[in-house]
Amino acid sequence: MNDQERARLQEQYPAWHIRRPPTMTCLVATRVGRPLTQREIYHGLCATLVEDSYESLCEALAHQREIEEML
Repeated sequence: MNDQERARLQEQYPAWHIRRPPTMTCLVATRVGRPLTQREIYHGLCATLVEDSYESLCEALAHQREIEEML
């Protein structure tokens, strides 16, 4: 994930802090704001996503958004 891709994802998903840890090859997205409720966790929302590729992270963030819209 380059800086442009990260900035685009950050713009699409402002409720997430998206980064690539310096010593790791994975990508990490962490929710910002409030903690999740037990109900939200039960329905599949995650506080942190860790993925191996930009495409996988995009898919995971889109899936989280779908769950949020259903609740």
